[in-house]
Amino acid sequence: MLDFRKLFLTVVALALFASMAMAQVVAFEPPLSCTAQAAGTPSIRDNGVTEMVGDVLIICSGGRPRPLDEVLPQVNIQVFTSPVINITSRITGTSGGNWSEALLFIDEPQPAQQTICGSSAYPEGVGVGSGQLATVGVCGNHVGTGIGVVGPGGGLYGSGIGAYDPATMAPAVIAGTYPKVNLSIPQGVTPIQTYRGNAYQGRYSGNNSLIWQGIPIDPPGTNTTRVFRITNVRVNASQLNNPRGNQSSVLLIVSTNASGVTNPIAMPITNPSPTVAIAQTPMDFSIDGGVDTFLQCESQNYVNSSGSRFATSPSDQDLTTDNGGIQNSQFNLRYDERFPTVFRRRSTNVPAASSDDSPPVISNDQLGLPYQTETGHYVLTSKTNFTGLSSWPLQSGSAAQRGNLTNEFNGAGVATHGTRVIARFANLPQGARFFAIASAQLKANSLSGTTLVQTGWARAIVSDANGSAPFAKTNTVQSCTAVDCTDLNLKSGAASWVAPTSGNGIVEIVPVGNAATQAWEILQTDTTAFESLRIPFIVAYQANTSSNLPTLGTASASGHLAPLSTTATASSSAPIPRFVEDPANNNKNMFTINACVSNLLFPFVTNQGPFDTGLAIANTSKDPFGTSLQTGSCTVNFYGYIGSNKVCLAYPSPSITGGEHFAWSLSSGGAVTATAGFQGYVIAQCAFQYAHGYAFISDLGAQRLAQGYVALVMDAAIGSRTGSKSEVLGH
Repeated sequence: MLDFRKLFLTVVALALFASMAMAQVVAFEPPLSCTAQAAGTPSIRDNGVTEMVGDVLIICSGGRPRPLDEVLPQVNIQVFTSPVINITSRITGTSGGNWSEALLFIDEPQPAQQTICGSSAYPEGVGVGSGQLATVGVCGNHVGTGIGVVGPGGGLYGSGIGAYDPATMAPAVIAGTYPKVNLSIPQGVTPIQTYRGNAYQGRYSGNNSLIWQGIPIDPPGTNTTRVFRITNVRVNASQLNNPRGNQSSVLLIVSTNASGVTNPIAMPITNPSPTVAIAQTPMDFSIDGGVDTFLQCESQNYVNSSGSRFATSPSDQDLTTDNGGIQNSQFNLRYDERFPTVFRRRSTNVPAASSDDSPPVISNDQLGLPYQTETGHYVLTSKTNFTGLSSWPLQSGSAAQRGNLTNEFNGAGVATHGTRVIARFANLPQGARFFAIASAQLKANSLSGTTLVQTGWARAIVSDANGSAPFAKTNTVQSCTAVDCTDLNLKSGAASWVAPTSGNGIVEIVPVGNAATQAWEILQTDTTAFESLRIPFIVAYQANTSSNLPTLGTASASGHLAPLSTTATASSSAPIPRFVEDPANNNKNMFTINACVSNLLFPFVTNQGPFDTGLAIANTSKDPFGTSLQTGSCTVNFYGYIGSNKVCLAYPSPSITGGEHFAWSLSSGGAVTATAGFQGYVIAQCAFQYAHGYAFISDLGAQRLAQGYVALVMDAAIGSRTGSKSEVLGH
């Protein structure tokens, strides 16, 4: 009996010692320590709504690596923006929350090893007997590595190496099941299905937050590190309200929690707020070559020598001037980068040098590469791992909830198109047509800094009024290659801005009312250089002053990055990229059409005493030199006295066309109302360009005294209309 009691006490003591040892294992388990840092701090456009920020790296060390027969603990990883602005990464699915294109990768897998949670090779679910919650988008069936060896404190440690490599432990495919680890399982231990993945999809947790739920964590131990990379995070930089010319920082605050996790692990993060982007003013828009002034009575880019009417449809006639048949570009629309990565291609697929088509998107799936394209991390084609199972994209059940991540129009990371620029035109005159170059060059300074060299090009596209639509080229109304476009007489050497693409030409910009828009997409660019895009612009009309065409006034243009959008939050359908207007780039004057007038001064006229004055004004726009025929009337202004009364009078004349004149006398009138008894001077304002006048003063009947003179033209000289040079005599 005594021996039994001794044996019982010994067993109890051993049990207590074992429980104390177990407590020591927990107490002495090395802590897991993590720090967050930005993989890069790119410049982003401060009027951009979907600006891609730099990746965040979370680098961890310490902790107890789990062995192969232990299901990994889990943690929720969450990011918030600071300042508080919207995260605008594309929404790919809406079942169980708004799923995002933002991704989290573990241990920097190469493209062939990238295996996403929800794929056939790494399905959503939990391990047998794990006790973890089955949650949409969570792969809790992940286990550690290594058979398990006793580590510090007596606990079982795995290797900590290869936990997120799908090839680790060489799973064997068992018919009708997912692969299991090919190990000898000890008696009494329930086998655990083992799947290895390394990519996880985030979902929205508010407008300015993303969360990755139930991420399996295998602490790396003290001899290595574990790297978590968060990528494809886009933000609405326009909400920063960055003053023009200034800079504003964007931070991502990284936090972890165990909400909803049944097998949690503490994952403290130091430096949890890395700066991931610097927002700056991206671009200046201007009218290159200065504001042009045209006269209503002088046709622009119109052939009238053959008698052809002004073209009313693109196929009616070529665009030419009435002086030698040379086409003429009056000015350029100019877009200048303020930092080198403002203009970006859609993806890394580069168009051929002679192509003005947007090439198809290709994969951007090498982690850590600064692609400098509108597309972020994107996988175009399916991936299959060594088991023969698909590791990317999501299998059908998961894809129905979370989206088709490889879709080339709305997949994870893919942009809708490259950067675009838009011109919005206002107050365009009626009775005129407007044209621009279809494909224009981007240029930057050469290495010597003395010349401009081509770095890319942009193509005119069909779009809505905001510059949004799938890529489709605007049809040209006249071909124009890099050679024959030199005949355009482009202002300030602008012929060199015509891109040498095979399908280049001139596109017509057709107003609706007095407004119009046209967008161009960047097809090729150099993201290491400050680039300028200049687009030659052409105004064409036939003078028709009798119908007051073209209408008078000043036309303006506003130039912006495009497409423009009012969608400020994350969306599944709004384009990427998208922008808001920069007010500083609005309403730049392009050209003014002024009325054609002649101002004539008759310095002395009289109808006092025995004298009278007769006056005549001729419209000389009809001539043998091809001058446009003009029609208009004059306003005749009288400044002087009638008797002793000071007067200031104005009377209209009849309308006359080229080759006609009108006459009147002060005493009895005629074409102009009589002003009997007037003495002073007369200024005639005529609504046609080539007005000339004559005055004749005499006594009644011109019997004893007479004097005639030619009226003085008060306007600036316009040069000769004959095209010839000869002796010029004054009087």
